[in-house]
Amino acid sequence: MNSILFLLFSFSSAKIIDLSYMIEGGESPSRSRHSTWSAEIEAALNEHISMELAAGYQYRAMANFFRADSVNLKNTAKFFAENADEEWNHHEELSKYQILRGGRVEYKPLDAPVHDFSGTEDKSDARIGFESALAMEKKVYDSLLRVHAICGRHNDPACEDKIEEYLTEQIEAIDNLARIVADLDRIGTDGHAVWHFDQEFSSSS
Repeated sequence: MNSILFLLFSFSSAKIIDLSYMIEGGESPSRSRHSTWSAEIEAALNEHISMELAAGYQYRAMANFFRADSVNLKNTAKFFAENADEEWNHHEELSKYQILRGGRVEYKPLDAPVHDFSGTEDKSDARIGFESALAMEKKVYDSLLRVHAICGRHNDPACEDKIEEYLTEQIEAIDNLARIVADLDRIGTDGHAVWHFDQEFSSSS
């Protein structure tokens, strides 16, 4: 789209101002953008923000699977629902940080989540669900590491500090899920044992 120029007159001279950013599809420069907030950091953070949304989307699908009357693992469903809320909160916090630094939040298309976590001969439905959660949280961690590295390359310690808050939380989440998967591995596929696991399971585990 060609720039749209507006002619502004003053008493002494005429001045041409480019206001094309005000037209849909243009880019509005932020007054708060600092020189260290590079386009590469902005793009990487937007990719991660979309990943947080995708993780929340997936956790919501997992919660719905485990709360169905044919599965009825209520505490497991509650755990995944709480994780969905947490991922949404992360997306919100990082979106606000993007704007604070003068960037613009741009979402990426989200793939449809997996909806079926039915058990197999070797694994219970609960184990499949938690293994899926563990794999997903590892991907989120890798994405955070990438954003952190890009912030470092651009000499932005404030961004590095921000991302490190989430890295610590992510390490703890991965450890927690790995321990749950280990417990479910011992339990096996016995239906009563899986039901008992869910009865004793707490989201604060």
